[in-house]
Amino acid sequence: MKILFIFKSENFVVPVGLCVISAMARQEGYETYLCEMNSEDPLERIARLKPDVIAYSSSSGEAKHYIRLNQKVKERFPDVFTIMGGPHPTFYPELVHKTTLDAICIGEGEEAFADVLHSLSSGTRVDGIPNIFTKTDTSFTVRNLVEDLDSLPFPDYSLVYDNTEMGKYPLKSFITSRGCPYPCTYCFNTAWRKIYHGRGKVVRQHSVDHVIEDIQRVSERWPLSNVKFQDDIFTYRVDEWLEEFSRKYKRHIGLPFFINTRCDLFSEDMAKLLKYAGCRTITMSIEAGDPQIRNEMLKRKMSDEQIIATHQLCEKYGIYTYTNCILGLPGTTIADDIQSLDLCLKSRVTWAEFPIFYPYPKTELGNQAINLGMYTPDYDKMHTSCLSVSPLNCFSDKEKNIQRNLGMLASVAVVLPWLRKPIVNHLIYWPSNRLFTLAYWLVKSYVVRRKLYVTKTTRWESFRIYMRSLKQEIFRHTTTEELE
Repeated sequence: MKILFIFKSENFVVPVGLCVISAMARQEGYETYLCEMNSEDPLERIARLKPDVIAYSSSSGEAKHYIRLNQKVKERFPDVFTIMGGPHPTFYPELVHKTTLDAICIGEGEEAFADVLHSLSSGTRVDGIPNIFTKTDTSFTVRNLVEDLDSLPFPDYSLVYDNTEMGKYPLKSFITSRGCPYPCTYCFNTAWRKIYHGRGKVVRQHSVDHVIEDIQRVSERWPLSNVKFQDDIFTYRVDEWLEEFSRKYKRHIGLPFFINTRCDLFSEDMAKLLKYAGCRTITMSIEAGDPQIRNEMLKRKMSDEQIIATHQLCEKYGIYTYTNCILGLPGTTIADDIQSLDLCLKSRVTWAEFPIFYPYPKTELGNQAINLGMYTPDYDKMHTSCLSVSPLNCFSDKEKNIQRNLGMLASVAVVLPWLRKPIVNHLIYWPSNRLFTLAYWLVKSYVVRRKLYVTKTTRWESFRIYMRSLKQEIFRHTTTEELE
């Protein structure tokens, strides 16, 4: 049986979950292939390959690309079984009744997808498989969470690295854990925990030896000069796992790496261990400069003083910092957004992104925006990028234009603080334009390549990366109306 994964690459990050699904399928004896939508025509690839199954993994913003494609697939190849997993179908299961998809996968998909393949191979129906939902299912359940992550096969990175240009890029992504225990209202983790209530421990972690071997397997086949750990939270405390990781990573890998954590978890002992191991950059999101918005609306529960001290602790140990602040939160003002920029400046962060709030399905804040009449769900119009324009109707077109400009120029001000006054007093009120996008891209390119990540590439490869990133930034900062 042949499985074709269809993937639209819009950044330099490998979809690790998709690679694990592919590894599981191959382990069961099935053939897996990849079609990257930007580099080849999916319909032509399907005609040549004649797959039995087509699979997608999607977030809410990108789902529309796959849904539109699947309509065409079913018109030309009606017998091909099509299925979608990932965050969007997990938190918007109604999708299966509104599209031509045969099934969706809710939650963790490795074992569920293997069961689907077994059913299709034997000619039996897939209805009733835990985690799988079809148009004819009358009930639904999820299986227990995978407790021992080491029991899963190593990701099939060849699926992506051998079939896209990402294999040549020396920054590679890995995941050491699953799950997040925090209740941030803009995120789906609270809804995830409800789905899996009573189904096992939500936060789980690979063994250190598994992580080291995973990285070594990649470094033996593809260029690697910087490691990015994609975990929601890489470490919660200084414990035996982190101490073992620091020793073994330094001894066996020895490359600079990037992690995510939280300001209220970070400590000097943690900074020392991470720096010893080779940590170059840490992401600790601020999300909102106003303490009331941050702690009550977003449930982040951390003070300004804590945020500033933690970022300056990283500076003390020579670790670069990367943060996020959300603009256009429901009921907030431009002054609130500027306050977020100012907290970044006080914290002396190395780099900051300022995404626009998007009401993703089943998130607490997204539901609030819908209930207050600020947003009518239309995920077919939702942009892939949250750096475009606010979808909320509580802001005027003028305010949305200001948010859009601030989303680009606040990042510039973080790197060049002397531009803060002209940006917030004048430039954000101008009509959005490509010059702002270019300024954002130039500053970001400098910070990313010189500070956040160490990527050893030839001049020609660097040029290609820069051009690809410019194209991506133009797309990310363009509205859906402008794209059409």
